[in-house]
Amino acid sequence: MDPAAVVLLSIGLLVLLVLLGTPIGLGLAFTSIIGLWGLSGRFATAISILGTTAFSAVCDYQFSVIPLFILMGVIANLGGFSRELYDVALLLVGKLRGGLAIATVVANAVFAAITGVSVASAAVFSKISLPQMIRLGYDRKFALGTVAGSSVLGMLIPPSILLIVYGLLSEQAVGRLFVAGIIPGIILAAIYSIGIIVMCTLRPSLTGGNRYQETITTTMREKLGLVSKCWGIIILIVVVLGGIYGGIFTPTEAGAAGAAVALLLTIVKRKASVSGFRQVLLETGFTTTSILFLLIAAQMYSRMLGVSGVLTTFSQLTLSLNVSPIVIVLIFVAIFIALGTILDSTSILLLTMPVMVPVIRTLGFDLIWFGIVSIVAIEMGLLTPPFGMCVYAMKGALGDAATIEEIFRGSMPFLVMMVIALAIFVAFPPLSTWLQSTM
Repeated sequence: MDPAAVVLLSIGLLVLLVLLGTPIGLGLAFTSIIGLWGLSGRFATAISILGTTAFSAVCDYQFSVIPLFILMGVIANLGGFSRELYDVALLLVGKLRGGLAIATVVANAVFAAITGVSVASAAVFSKISLPQMIRLGYDRKFALGTVAGSSVLGMLIPPSILLIVYGLLSEQAVGRLFVAGIIPGIILAAIYSIGIIVMCTLRPSLTGGNRYQETITTTMREKLGLVSKCWGIIILIVVVLGGIYGGIFTPTEAGAAGAAVALLLTIVKRKASVSGFRQVLLETGFTTTSILFLLIAAQMYSRMLGVSGVLTTFSQLTLSLNVSPIVIVLIFVAIFIALGTILDSTSILLLTMPVMVPVIRTLGFDLIWFGIVSIVAIEMGLLTPPFGMCVYAMKGALGDAATIEEIFRGSMPFLVMMVIALAIFVAFPPLSTWLQSTM
C-alpha cells in the first residue's frame, strides 16, 4: 500500500479515536500497529517492530528524571509549601491594586519551581487563593481566570515536565532547557502582573474595592516570621536549580536530591504521615505511568512515520517553500495552538517534535529557543476550549462551585497576555538562550 496513503489513513483514524474519547496513548499505539501493518503487509512484522520500540522507548537512565521531579513536587505539596508561598506573596504585593490576584501569580511562579506541572498548580491554588479572592469581593470570573492563567507557569519555569519531554525528544540537554526557561517564566509572570494592574485600574469592580488592604493587621515581627517560613522552599530551589546551573548535579541527580530534600523538610515540618506518604507514592506512580506510556506510544507512532518515509518528505516539502524561515516557525506555532484545543500538552509534543525538530535544525534555528517558544504556544492550549486541561483540573477541584464556562471566560485575558509573551520570545531569541549559554 502507498506509504502516503497509509499515513493519511492513520492520522484520520487517530483523529477519529480522539474525538470518540479514546485515550491518546491507546490511539497512538493502535494506529501505529495498523500503519505498520499496512506498510509491511504482515501483521507479525508490525507487532515485532512495535515490541522492540516499546522496550527501548523508555529503557534509558535519562527517563528516570521524570518520576523524580514528579515525586519532589508531590512531596512539596504534602509539606504545605503552596500555602506558605501564597501567604508570603500577599505580604509582598498585597498593597498593589489587584494584590490578591498578583499574589496568586507570584506564588504560582515560585510553586512552579518545585512542581513542574501546570495542572497540579491549578488544582492547588483553586483551594488556596480562590476562596480568599471571592470572600473579599473579587469578580468571580476574574478570580477564576487568574488561577487558571497563572497555573501555566508550571510548564515553563523549571523543573518543567514538558521541558524534560522536549529535551528527550529533541536530544537537547535538559539542564540547559531548565535554565533557559527561567527568564521567559519571569517575563510571563511579570506580564500577568502588569496586565492584572491595568485591568483592575480600568475596572476597579474586579477587585471589590481592594478590601484586602483594609484587613492587613499583622505586625512587622509577624510579617518577618511569615517570610522566614519560606526557608525550606528557598533551600529546595537552591539545591535543584543551583545544583544544575553550577554543574554539581545532572538533571536526574537534581531530581533525586530535590525529592530527598523535600521529604526531609516535610518531616522536619511534621507534615509527614504514613497515609500521606502512601498517597504521595500512588500519585507519583499514576502520573509517571501515564507520561511514560504516552512516550512509548509516541515512539511507536514516530517509528511508523519513519518507516513510511513521510518525515523526510515533509522536511523536504517544508524547506522548499519560498518563504522566510521565521514564517515556517510561525506556521508550527499556529499548529501547536490549534492542536491545543483538542489534545493535552505532552501529546502535542510527542506528535509534532519528530516531524518539526529536523526542519528547525536544518533551518539553523536554536533548538533551545524553539523549545521555549513551543512550550509557551502549547501551554496556551491549557486555557482554550473545548479541552483546556487546567480549566478541567480547576473544575475537578472546585466541583459545583464553578462552571466550565466561567473558568474559560475568565481565562481569556490571560490567553491574550500569553500571545504578547509569545510574540516577545519569538522576536527576541536571546531571552531564551542567553542564560543557558553562560553554563
